[in-house]
Amino acid sequence: MSETTHEHQAKIMPSEEVERMFARMGELTLDVTKIRRKFLNCSYGEDPKQSLDIYLPNEGEGPFPIVFFAHGGAWQRGYKDDVQVVPFMDGVNRGYAVVSIGYRLVPNVRYPDNMFDIKAALRWIAQNAETYLLDRTRTALCGASAGAHLTMMAAYTQGQVVFGDIPGAPACRILAMVNQFGPTDFARLHPHYDESGFPRVHIPGTPSAIDVMIGVSAERVPNLLRFYNPIDCVHPAVPPMLLLHGRRDPMIPYQQSVEMHKKINEIAGEGMAEIEISEDFMHADPGYAAPEHVDRIYRFIDKHLKTS
Repeated sequence: MSETTHEHQAKIMPSEEVERMFARMGELTLDVTKIRRKFLNCSYGEDPKQSLDIYLPNEGEGPFPIVFFAHGGAWQRGYKDDVQVVPFMDGVNRGYAVVSIGYRLVPNVRYPDNMFDIKAALRWIAQNAETYLLDRTRTALCGASAGAHLTMMAAYTQGQVVFGDIPGAPACRILAMVNQFGPTDFARLHPHYDESGFPRVHIPGTPSAIDVMIGVSAERVPNLLRFYNPIDCVHPAVPPMLLLHGRRDPMIPYQQSVEMHKKINEIAGEGMAEIEISEDFMHADPGYAAPEHVDRIYRFIDKHLKTS
């Protein structure tokens, strides 16, 4: 979002390439027919978007540790049963409950109301854990793109009333996080592309999804971005995080994850963040659902949830 960035200096990805990139998600399907125990469209709020789906292992009495997922979509699009959740669905075969949430979208709400929905969903899960055989003391909080941003902000502001928490309310204990190509520093998006020279989708100087999400041009309120930026909210007690990103991601530059990884390990301790930068994947790439990448995600989650 640098004001020194000029459109003629930026490499913009052609619209047809952007369409092809997102069309590849059509290679995935979300098939839950073999999951016998599932609870769909559980309402955690009054808005229809404030609902979640719970998928349990077919066997066992629980309580099951929770893999909680929030979809992406530039804060404006997406569904709880979007194929974005596919890389996490194998959790039901690994002894986890998978919870996929919907949340209110821009322009019907703006930040922080969408982030407050993440917290409301977590409270609902905590309040209803016994009913649905869930172990609220072992939760992995995961998200893709915009959903990763919202889950990071929800985790990093836990316990803060001004950020939507309710004193004394039941809470989920977040032991691990998975951030798939989420934005972490809105002020550095364009500078990161300037540094790499890789093509980007957003044209500098035009309204961005971030501007729409917060209701004002981010360039005009640089002093307020710390309240939106996960990287500015890192503190010594943040949960361990796995960051996954593609080097040539044209929506969110890969350096957003690189700098977040560095910041977490500096502030919370070496080894608290792990990172994998793919040389092949683009934004929301179906390759993240390949077995080897699902295994990578669950090796990380197992390490922090099954040994606790």
